[in-house]
Amino acid sequence: MALLARRLVQLVGVLLVVTFFSYLLLNLLPGNVAVAVLGPNATAAGIAHVTAELHLNQPLPQRYIEWLWQVLQGNFGESYHTHEAVSTSLAQRLPVTIELLVISQILAFAFAIPLGILAALRPGGWLDNISSITAFGFLALPPYVLGVILVLIFAVSLHWFPATGYTPFLTDPGANIHDMILPSITLAVGSLAVYLRVLRAEMIATLQEDYITMAVAKGMPTWRILTRHALRPSTIALVTVAGLNVGALIGGAFLVEYIFALPGVGVLAIESIFSKDYLVVQGIVVVVAVAYVVVNFCVDLLYLFLDPRARGVQTLG
Repeated sequence: MALLARRLVQLVGVLLVVTFFSYLLLNLLPGNVAVAVLGPNATAAGIAHVTAELHLNQPLPQRYIEWLWQVLQGNFGESYHTHEAVSTSLAQRLPVTIELLVISQILAFAFAIPLGILAALRPGGWLDNISSITAFGFLALPPYVLGVILVLIFAVSLHWFPATGYTPFLTDPGANIHDMILPSITLAVGSLAVYLRVLRAEMIATLQEDYITMAVAKGMPTWRILTRHALRPSTIALVTVAGLNVGALIGGAFLVEYIFALPGVGVLAIESIFSKDYLVVQGIVVVVAVAYVVVNFCVDLLYLFLDPRARGVQTLG
């Protein structure tokens, strides 16, 4: 409990730093912030209204505290272009992005774990060589290139999947999954390659440990040695890499959403940047930054669960 309490305190501190720098984005705009928010057609009355609403006439620390209090209540402000609450826009777009991220990671782990185990079982074998070559090829292929290739093959030529479009899950679950297959594969391929290589290397090192040799000498089945004794310690590095990969994954999701015209946060961010809708951009940056920190916090806790030695070191410290 003491370890968890320390980690929670650290989490709060990191979140305060992250939200502060996210808030600074709006204040670093060149010239008058109110004019930048309203655009070139800003009027004196509009500038005065935005100045008062965003507390631009107050000291920066006070503005940040008041803004943070509003954010904690779910109020990210209102777009001065669409006149829609930023929280409403995020609530409509976030489920699409989260679904894309979750499905892509399920696919990545579902293929990377068994392939990594089998490749490590016979290093240098045909499966190891093929998986290694394929993984390096996938790593060299950007998502926006792979997405176009998949669309040309499976949407344009074979007509198996739609090239663009999105059906909400609650409207038609089957159509929703069907629409998300190509985008999810596009996003999953890079992660799959990384996870496969990491797990393979860790499994090879783990299979050389003395306790694995003893298990083999006792005549334990190979599948039991791999899944019960070798997999868990080998997943420590995999979990760490998965946590660090969240940032790249979110960036990739933004590109994939734009390619497949998915109504997610990525498309909203791109549209808001082009239209200079700064409050929406700020809200997206805050949500993405906080999500990244929270996910890595959860990964950190999972890491301590998987590795009792790290838990013991932290307790002694």
